Amino acid sequence: MRSDIPTNYNLKVRLFAILRDVVGEGEIAITVPTGATVSYLENEIVKKYPQLKSFSTRFVTSVNCKVTSGDTIISSSDEIALLPPVSGG
Repeated sequence: MRSDIPTNYNLKVRLFAILRDVVGEGEIAITVPTGATVSYLENEIVKKYPQLKSFSTRFVTSVNCKVTSGDTIISSSDEIALLPPVSGG
C-alpha cells in the first residue's frame, strides 16, 4: 500500500439538543481523510445533513470534551460532539 494515498475513516459524531432533534439521531457517522480538520468535518456534516446548515455558523464542535477551533486536526480515536448554540447570562 502506498503511504502517499490518504486513508479515509469513519468518525462517530454525537449530536445534542436541537441538533439531535433536527437530524433525528443522537449519533452520526462521517467519513473523513487522515489529517482532516474540524472545519473540514463541519463542512462534511452540513453536506450530508443539509438541515443543519442554518445552525452551522452557530454550533460548537467539541473534540475530546474540549471546545475546538476550525483548524484543529482530528483523528479516528477522537470523541467528537456537536453542541447547539448556547445563550444566557
